[in-house]
Amino acid sequence: MTAVYITIDTEYSAGLAVELGRHARAEVYARSIAGRTAAGDVGIEYQMDVMDAHGIAGVFFVDPMPALVWGVEAVAAVVEPILARGHEVQLHLHPEWLELAGDANPLKGRTGRNLDAFSEDEQVELIELARAFLVEAGAPASTAFRAGNYGADDATLRALRRLGIRYDSSHVPGIAGSDCRISLGAADRAVILHEGTIEVPVSAIRSFGGLRHAQITALSHWEMAAALQFCVRAGVEMLNIVSHSFELMSRDRLQINAIVRDRFARFCRTIAETQGARSATFTSRPPAIGDQTGAGTMPHNPLRTGARMAEQLWANRLYGGG
Repeated sequence: MTAVYITIDTEYSAGLAVELGRHARAEVYARSIAGRTAAGDVGIEYQMDVMDAHGIAGVFFVDPMPALVWGVEAVAAVVEPILARGHEVQLHLHPEWLELAGDANPLKGRTGRNLDAFSEDEQVELIELARAFLVEAGAPASTAFRAGNYGADDATLRALRRLGIRYDSSHVPGIAGSDCRISLGAADRAVILHEGTIEVPVSAIRSFGGLRHAQITALSHWEMAAALQFCVRAGVEMLNIVSHSFELMSRDRLQINAIVRDRFARFCRTIAETQGARSATFTSRPPAIGDQTGAGTMPHNPLRTGARMAEQLWANRLYGGG
């Protein structure tokens, strides 16, 4: 069976918090977590509605760093509905919130966009604080982690080892210029023990000029369905797919991106209907060292790629991205 991990980076937007002001927690929640629009919501509740309808358990990587600004209750508002519906909460971390934290900044004013801007000891302090916020918000102790912006480095993996967090999923072989600074490359697409932590790469497929990462906004349904079918036929152990709490919205987060919303719903249905595939989480089916994580060896199909590029051009015109 090919295990399919639908992982959703679930985060208040620090950029929106700066733009709208520290007082605007409710609006930032609406536009980052709830996916609220005049035509309906397409955030985490909608994503869980779709997954529940198809028997899929999601992995929500929740960023608790807004607790520095709004208190743990802001994080509990995210965690509680996820756990109430039986989905998994794991740990995400965007250090951008340190700039908004003021006197609450645990690093005495030190800031940075990504974790790799900090020493190993500083990363231990930040990850330990974020984990404590998440537990205080009601989540079980984290066993898996993903850095905000994928911005981890080898020190991040050593910090996770020191803290007893078993898995990381920040390595993205399909993005050549990503913010990830872990010393692994595009050829490292299997689950691997690296710097004492089990690294679970984000899946990828072949595209023009190399690889493309398996994210709901980055691949068409046709490409994702073909990748899943390839993995089942080839006996690939897992697909690790990325989405975000706000990903089914337009770039300005004011309207539904119907193309991406429908792509997400269709792929969830495809998982449910594909014999030899099953939904998985880090708890229900822990990744094993050596597991292949995607369709990186699937032959490139220029027709599928061209169709996706045309679809994305149309989505960009309608919604400003996707």
